Amino acid sequence: MKNLLIKQSLVILLVTVGLIAKSQDVQLKYNFVKGKTYSITTEIISNVTQSMGGQEMKMESGITTNSDMTIEDVDKDGSATTLFTIKNAVVHSKMPAMGRDTTMNFNDLNEQKRVVLSALGKQLSETSLDTAKKMRFMGQMENFTKFPELPNKLIKVGEKWTSKTTDSTKASGQNPFDSNVTTEMEYSFIGKETKDGKELIKVNYSGSLAINGKGNQMGMDLFMEGTGKTEGFAYLDPATFMIMYNEANTEMDMSIAITGQQNMTMPMSQSMKTITKIEEKK
Repeated sequence: MKNLLIKQSLVILLVTVGLIAKSQDVQLKYNFVKGKTYSITTEIISNVTQSMGGQEMKMESGITTNSDMTIEDVDKDGSATTLFTIKNAVVHSKMPAMGRDTTMNFNDLNEQKRVVLSALGKQLSETSLDTAKKMRFMGQMENFTKFPELPNKLIKVGEKWTSKTTDSTKASGQNPFDSNVTTEMEYSFIGKETKDGKELIKVNYSGSLAINGKGNQMGMDLFMEGTGKTEGFAYLDPATFMIMYNEANTEMDMSIAITGQQNMTMPMSQSMKTITKIEEKK
């Protein structure tokens, strides 16, 4: 009788464990719905240390934006055509060595970008629209159009998956470099957690970055290279499978070389924290 009770207990335990494990299995992919609009708040806090001519300069900066993301269309494969609109922004910069501490507010920016995202969250294409009225922020705000990539398969707690992407940026008025950033990322499914009173799905991630670029300014050739690492986590709504919160910390070490009328190399290090909050507009 004792052995029978032990066996029955083991069977119940194994069934219970199996049910718990199965209940945590999730089909991880984004569920874009045509016509929905989301309100996005993004905050980027950056600290930069740069050496030039034997002198070290430090700069602290922060950018906070309020934006809208509208799902314009969804393909049969789940890919979404989205319209991102930056509505307003607050920019703060501080350079202690130069005694500078400024805050600027920008309202009614209406700066827009049309982005096509796959059901995994991978950016397939982007088109900037010439609607900026005051100042172009989209080049500095690439992070808020980037979603953590999902595996689009039934996945268990603790399982991992990887992705590799290369993002290219063309030179502009605010950025003299044609550059490429290659990111190799590893993701891990943590399961369900409670945040702000809601049960959400959590995904952790970490990865490495490789940066290179070249450009020309005032007749001088510019070359940039560097490496970095990033880690963070994201929360998704289990009912809609849309990202609700994303937080990332990035560290980069770069070197900028200048040749031409003057020749010099400027090492630079940067730490950056990005927090993105997304909420559906009813």
